Amino acid sequence: MTQDFKTQEDTSTIGLDARGYALTHYVLAERLMQVKYRRIAQEIVETPSSDTLIHILEGGIRGYHNQTGGELWTEWNDGAQDLWYEMFDAGVLPWSIYDEDPIAKETRAIQV
Repeated sequence: MTQDFKTQEDTSTIGLDARGYALTHYVLAERLMQVKYRRIAQEIVETPSSDTLIHILEGGIRGYHNQTGGELWTEWNDGAQDLWYEMFDAGVLPWSIYDEDPIAKETRAIQV
């Protein structure tokens, strides 16, 4: 029963992003991980340490896939969306977009 709930939660739409894509819990978590990774990598290059990484190691962070849709949506709209689209538009996402991300489906259709 718990697995069914998690599957349903992962595939439920949390909201529409600034470009009109319907973001599920899973897709939003994946995008937020890319933003967090980018912030850590950038801090390490620019400063002797990463405050973001220190915060995670010091107090822990509940993984994005374990957060509520509301928590994800709040962080997404608190600057993460802008950074994710900056990285996407510049072609510098730290890893490939999750296959189920609606923008990945559109990108593949354009390439064909």
